[in-house]
Amino acid sequence: MKVDFKMAWIMGWALPHDYFESQVVHAFPDAKHCFFEPTPKVISNLTFAGSFDLTVGYSLGSLILLKSAIPNSVSGKKVMLAPILGFTQEMLLGGKIPRAQLRYTARQFKLDPSLTVNKFYKLSGLGSVPQRTEPYCSEALHNLAYGLEYLEKNSFMEQVDEDILTLCGELDSLLDWEVLKTRIPEMHIIKQATHDPVKLIEALKTLIT
Repeated sequence: MKVDFKMAWIMGWALPHDYFESQVVHAFPDAKHCFFEPTPKVISNLTFAGSFDLTVGYSLGSLILLKSAIPNSVSGKKVMLAPILGFTQEMLLGGKIPRAQLRYTARQFKLDPSLTVNKFYKLSGLGSVPQRTEPYCSEALHNLAYGLEYLEKNSFMEQVDEDILTLCGELDSLLDWEVLKTRIPEMHIIKQATHDPVKLIEALKTLIT
């Protein structure tokens, strides 16, 4: 990996920025990194940031990456970690969560955001992510609500570009890797990995360095 290798990361829903950044920098200490939260402005922010050698979408970020027309001159090679083609079970695209459960989560989020996020961490197997204790600011609440709505309303039905490097955990509680494999035949299945980004990032390091 060249010294000035630039990597862009579109993060997942409710994932703490500092936590995610620490995992990435630990795995790729010599690269230059830019991190983008999955907000309504994420693609314009990414485009404005310039060109990258690698653009990685994790979880919700992977769906945004697929749905958005990012010029190759900006994104370079693309990577998806814990790829979401369709989040809800009813979409038949590898998501395991029923739509009713996602809508219930959205309602609970309005009542108690921190508790809902912590329950999501537990459901998703995000064991390494620190529990949320501080209240969210109004902008963060808006962006998180946007993320839940995006997961309910958006899916990717088209053929996934075979040039996109894709990794999914064997034990992911949100995604059915066997269904995903039928749509992304070249997808790498990471043994003993859940939806937690740590092992997926480590596996990505092994594949590209």
